[in-house]
Amino acid sequence: MAHITGGLGVQSIAVDRRVTIMLADDDPEDLKRAAGALEGAGFRVVSATDGRTALQEALGRKVDLIIMDVSIPQLSGVETCHCLKAMPKTQKIPVVLTAAKKDPAAKALAERTHGSVRVLRKPFTNEDLVSVARRLVRPKSLI
Repeated sequence: MAHITGGLGVQSIAVDRRVTIMLADDDPEDLKRAAGALEGAGFRVVSATDGRTALQEALGRKVDLIIMDVSIPQLSGVETCHCLKAMPKTQKIPVVLTAAKKDPAAKALAERTHGSVRVLRKPFTNEDLVSVARRLVRPKSLI
């Protein structure tokens, strides 16, 4: 709670200090599972099912971390990551790319991260996902 002094005294207002993570994945089950794990750990989650929407969401709101599958439609995760890193408003947002072990892009991703800070291989556990998120972002302090 933050306190604001107003004309009638001190008022309490709720201030949401949760970190916002955007998940981008076109698999509804993967998206639901990941969102549930992150929300259960106290993060706020927004989601996108394609690269173009992920890009619009990142530009339109404050996002602290992006976890994105490499094989999403419209713009791939790699293309979306390149776009994010090219724009001043989004270039500092950490990006974690996810890829299935059998995805042909996974080997190339392991060698070159395309501006992302990490590649997370699928299938990953909820604990691995939450651990990566916690390492890359810290809870926001009161403004």
